[in-house]
Amino acid sequence: MKESKYKIGICLIILSLVLVTLSTSYYGSTDTGDYADAARYFAGDYSAKIRSSHSYLLGFIHAPFVNLFDSLIAFKISSLIFLLLIIYSVYSITGKNKKILWLALLSPILWYMAPWASPIQIASLCMLWAYHFINKYDKTEKLSLLAYSGILIGLAWAFWDTVWIFGGILGLVFLFNKKLSHSIFFSAFVGVGLLPRLILDYYLFNFPVYSIIKNILGTFTNQLGGVSGLSSGHMTTSFGSILLVLIAVPFLFWKFYSKKLFKEHKKTMIFLTLSLLVIFANPQIRYVLILAPIMLILLSKIELTNKEFKRAMAISAIILMLFAIPHVLQIKYSLSDAPEGTDFSDFVTNPSLIRIEPFIVGKQIESDLNDIVLDYPDKTFLVGNSNDAYQTLAHFYWGSDVKEFVSIQDYNLFLENKTNLFEKTFMPLPNINERRQIWIAGGMSRSTNDKTDYSNIDYAIGFGEPINAEGFELVKNYGNLYLSKR
Repeated sequence: MKESKYKIGICLIILSLVLVTLSTSYYGSTDTGDYADAARYFAGDYSAKIRSSHSYLLGFIHAPFVNLFDSLIAFKISSLIFLLLIIYSVYSITGKNKKILWLALLSPILWYMAPWASPIQIASLCMLWAYHFINKYDKTEKLSLLAYSGILIGLAWAFWDTVWIFGGILGLVFLFNKKLSHSIFFSAFVGVGLLPRLILDYYLFNFPVYSIIKNILGTFTNQLGGVSGLSSGHMTTSFGSILLVLIAVPFLFWKFYSKKLFKEHKKTMIFLTLSLLVIFANPQIRYVLILAPIMLILLSKIELTNKEFKRAMAISAIILMLFAIPHVLQIKYSLSDAPEGTDFSDFVTNPSLIRIEPFIVGKQIESDLNDIVLDYPDKTFLVGNSNDAYQTLAHFYWGSDVKEFVSIQDYNLFLENKTNLFEKTFMPLPNINERRQIWIAGGMSRSTNDKTDYSNIDYAIGFGEPINAEGFELVKNYGNLYLSKR
């Protein structure tokens, strides 16, 4: 009877996770448009140029399912599959430890990430097994285990760029006292895991490491102020965002900072500590998913008393509910005017922006767009006034009666006959009478393959306000959108 109740409890938790994930209108609030829009672009169902994507591979793999379902629901289904695989993997690696299974099922970060269209779920699954194999290698020095770990880190990196940092830390910590040949061997198999991305990059850009270089340089550019000269808003560190990361970490993990436990699991703890410091530099709850499964495995190394286990379960359940409440509310309501939706972090870091509206903003934008397209079919629309407002409209438009949504930034560059958005030159000046001087230059520009006919755009849409473009006059207001004509 006890065993049957145990199984029923697990089934009810999983069913609740599935229902909340599939029902909420929320798909995540950071970079999710990049992943989802890449999928729609590859599916041939996107009325705009593809914006810089953090994971072309994730979008490419989901593209057939976008066509199949005619929606983005495939991202939620795949998220659930990877999260359930993470839970089962933790259960399996820990020798089918039931206490750890329950802590995994009620892990707040898993519930937080469940609705997200994001590569972090699959990257987390790969990193979990990469850690498992490299940890076993550390004890046996079997090169096959090191190869498995390298392949999995490479595969995780193929889907999510930030893995190069976490995977690099993992490799450094576990290989620093090993033979140099083992590090080279490990790096070679990381390259093997990266092959799907390298092949796709070659297919898309004729350059196999194009997206890797672009995203790494883009990260550094943002840290230095960004293309526009302003720091990205999500890079701002606050006490609230750090607190959110702290509560997303499995509660009992902090026990391992005792002198005895830290020493017993030194390499794992050094890896996790350095990784947490990386996260604290840009604190976002979603990053915790890459570490939480490994932390849960670590918890299986100690004997949890019933009191500790029940306390951890209670705390996890409370945090889980806090994280999940915005998902549940966004089944029928909007919690802000942000089209992408809102998560619990906004309640802590931006509480003044929170309000409950009896409609879904994204669905309202979709309805407004359908009305515009019904009145003005088969047109190219200039979209403003923000540079990326066009992406929001392309994201919410499902149809084939729009030629293209065009960014006002690209339009203004055309009018000014400019190509480059950003460029930097590195030219060290020699202090001697040197005959030659080297320099390196790089930057970002409009695509040389841009086929948009900017001079013949006669219609424009302002998002939230009339568009500010010379020669365009307001024709009609469609709810959130303002249509103008030249």
